[in-house]
Amino acid sequence: MFNFSLGPISCADDQQGPRFVQEPPRNRVDFANGTGTVLTCSAHGNPQPKVTWLTGGSVAVSDVPGLRHVRPDGSLVFLPFRPEEYRQDVHDAFYRCAATNIVGTTLSRETKVRGGE
Repeated sequence: MFNFSLGPISCADDQQGPRFVQEPPRNRVDFANGTGTVLTCSAHGNPQPKVTWLTGGSVAVSDVPGLRHVRPDGSLVFLPFRPEEYRQDVHDAFYRCAATNIVGTTLSRETKVRGGE
């Protein structure tokens, strides 16, 4: 279950809900299979929020070896791939990032990712 916020939330002891410093781009990201791409997401809060990625609205994104990787800094990396490695669930999907700490969770806007030739 998510707590949604439109701005920072403050609590006792200087705790603050997540707020985005950098979000994925609006609308759509197209990339060639030979180049790959990176979606960045970062947030501030107190305590420091953890950034995760979601697809299909609420499904947590996991690494797909050789195709998709979540970096420790919160970036979502789409690696270059051969045409026969194309996967619709990876290369033609909606993604959003979530920033979460003990105060709550904030969701980014949704971005359509399309990889191919």
